[in-house]
Amino acid sequence: MRMTAATLLIAVSLLGAAAVAACSVPSSSRQFRAVLQFSAEAAPLPAVLSDETGLVTGIESGSLDPRFDYAEPAARADPTDPNAFIISWLGGACDNDAALAFSPSEGGYLLNVAVNGKFSFPGGCTANGVPRDVRIVTSSPIPLASIVVAGRS
Repeated sequence: MRMTAATLLIAVSLLGAAAVAACSVPSSSRQFRAVLQFSAEAAPLPAVLSDETGLVTGIESGSLDPRFDYAEPAARADPTDPNAFIISWLGGACDNDAALAFSPSEGGYLLNVAVNGKFSFPGGCTANGVPRDVRIVTSSPIPLASIVVAGRS
């Protein structure tokens, strides 16, 4: 099969257009922002949640639960709303910001928590032990057992 210059030009143009279209497809992730404030000792903590599920409708600072073990990032039920849950972790007064990512996973969901600190000197921040909560509101109830929480605080 012999290609003419016009056919070759059309083929290259179509490939170029396909490449541009593929690069310009918007991300399916939506971002939600909140500022977490729990005590006068700890500075406000900006938090951003990237939602790849399409289920999140908003986030806000959650209420602390003195009975909850904040040692590891974990999800807990919001007793006031079946369409919400709370992600909790133990942070520090030197935390700079938190990035959360909520995405579909095999048979459920993955919520990753990453906290960035202001200081990176040997020994870390000496003012540790600030409980953090983010209340995540969704368009419908999500069973807590279907959420795997991972990350570092």
